[in-house]
Amino acid sequence: MPTVFDVRRAQLLAVVLALGLIVAGFGAFGHGSAQTSGDEQADGNATPEAALPTIPLETTVGEGDWPVAQGDLQGTRNALNSSIDSGNLGDLDVAWRFDLEAAGFFGTVTANPIVVGDTVFIQDMQSNVFAIDRWSGLLKWKTEFGIGSIGPNGVAVGYGLVYAGLSDTGEVVALDIATGTEVWRQRIGSPPGEGIDMAPMVYDGMVYISTVPGTGVGPTFYQNGDRGVLYVLDALTGEVAWWFDTTDGGFGVPRLAGGGGLWYPPSFDDDGNIYFGVGNPSPWPLTEDCPNAECRPGDNLYTSAMVSLDAHSGAVRWYYQDRPHDLLDLDFQNTPVLATVTIDGADTEIAVGSGKTGNVVAVDANSGEVIWSLPVGKHQNDENAPLPDDPIEIFPGAYGGVETPIGFANGVVFATWVDLAQYQGATGPDPDRSANFADAEGGILAINAADGSVIWEVPLPTFVLGGVTIANDVVFTAGLDGLVRGFDAATGDELWSWEADLGINAPLAIADDTIFVAAGFVKMPQVGATPAATPAAAADPGTPQLVAIRVGGASAATPVPSEATAAPEASSPEAVNGNGGTGEVEGADVTVSMIDIAFDPKEITIPAETDTVVGLTNDGVAIHNFNIPELNIASGDYQAGQSGSVTVNAQAGDYTYFCSIPGHREAGMVGTLHVE
Repeated sequence: MPTVFDVRRAQLLAVVLALGLIVAGFGAFGHGSAQTSGDEQADGNATPEAALPTIPLETTVGEGDWPVAQGDLQGTRNALNSSIDSGNLGDLDVAWRFDLEAAGFFGTVTANPIVVGDTVFIQDMQSNVFAIDRWSGLLKWKTEFGIGSIGPNGVAVGYGLVYAGLSDTGEVVALDIATGTEVWRQRIGSPPGEGIDMAPMVYDGMVYISTVPGTGVGPTFYQNGDRGVLYVLDALTGEVAWWFDTTDGGFGVPRLAGGGGLWYPPSFDDDGNIYFGVGNPSPWPLTEDCPNAECRPGDNLYTSAMVSLDAHSGAVRWYYQDRPHDLLDLDFQNTPVLATVTIDGADTEIAVGSGKTGNVVAVDANSGEVIWSLPVGKHQNDENAPLPDDPIEIFPGAYGGVETPIGFANGVVFATWVDLAQYQGATGPDPDRSANFADAEGGILAINAADGSVIWEVPLPTFVLGGVTIANDVVFTAGLDGLVRGFDAATGDELWSWEADLGINAPLAIADDTIFVAAGFVKMPQVGATPAATPAAAADPGTPQLVAIRVGGASAATPVPSEATAAPEASSPEAVNGNGGTGEVEGADVTVSMIDIAFDPKEITIPAETDTVVGLTNDGVAIHNFNIPELNIASGDYQAGQSGSVTVNAQAGDYTYFCSIPGHREAGMVGTLHVE
């Protein structure tokens, strides 16, 4: 009997032989509109002939799957066919664990697992893609890239292929679903200025994927006029069909300003119209040359906004901008949730957006007219107004607000929030005060989707980064304390929890009777008390893993990695004034351990005007480095477990050392060098 993959591959071959490879080219030229990849203007009213089914079979055939990043095309994150409910939470147990070994800026894994048929697909923070047996946790195939990502990344599955972005090279790749063999590869970004950090979406024979203005290897992020662009590629060939500039041409000053881009995939309504959230404008952080972003005047469309494009022409149907002329890195980045609710007795189609602005907003899905807007979490000094010269404390902060995707079920929107201060002034961040991830708090709440009223809310003593995932009458989330929590969807009562070995910096997936949890970031201490978690099953402490928690699933040993499963050896970091090598640090006068996310010790003392060797070891799971710009010291990046050294010779005084990986300095990875 043929498998579902056999049927899909046969269908794909038949379509290709019968119709050839059709590249859809449509849209209208101009700022803020879809643009074709050719030189001629396309007919904006023409609908391209469909070469493939509108909805991939992988998205429709399997009941009890989690086939796209947000669970379905409407972005609801509601596992409709799950058998998990409040009555069997006590029967959940670890079925298997799969070790992951990559190092990334924010840990090993940030991607939402994808579950199609008997396979779980996931991407790590070095862009490597894994296909894992859903039932046993054994590896089917792995395709290695070794290309860094900021995250959240991830894969999409459709038309017999697995699609992924390769962040730091600005490429999109399609892999054979059965073998992982590369089928096509297309560059859309322009590194180091533009990379890709989102999971793609596949719909109507096309792959939807966006660049963002920066990469992990680039010297700048959201600077120098780099722009985020949504590209639409032919699913079979990778050719660019059309594209949409999320900065409306760089706000009229394209050499200086840009930003935008998508961090999460779009959603689609029944007519194929496209909905997506957009990141903040640039330059960011603010600078002395561009105080209060004066160099990018106006609202800076379409950044920090929710946008809908027409299914046929690609033109803008409407937009809602939650933060015009944003000064605070407050994206409105999450996938919009599409739903139908009853308002004043009439069925009304709504689109619900959210993001780091700390707002959840429902608009009419056909017109973009605001129906309700709800601020969540702590708001302080975040008014859309010019900042003072002296930095001030601001909430929700650049790492706060509604940081990860929301969900919808039975007329209710579920969302999480994060409160984490940032310290900003008119010309940039406060050099003496930075956010500390360990201080982050947050919560989860339920919102009446018809009127925006709060049904319940529950504060949580951790950095909540697991989004929401719904199964029947239970809503789940997770955070950097390593806890997966399940709440009663009607009351908010906490019903269940389970603890991972590391912090969780990725949304969950639920497929039938199984919760798939990707845990791969440092476990942060809780800020206060919380109900005791169910003890984690035996495993090597601190090992990044994809874990399957199944109803009635007895704990199983971690599958033993074969040579095929082993991660590629980490390359030695390039260092300035240091050896950057691996292994033991020989001849070090003082040593510094780089952990997640801090230096140990935070203060070191060396003699003045004397060559002093500072030994460095990365004892964390994320990539780290050691920098003292005043002394021209830059160690280069160290993967987990790597060691090296730098030589320092300086005049008496105090100097600041820090990790330059995006977000690490802001999270508190800073120390002081005393030279006496």
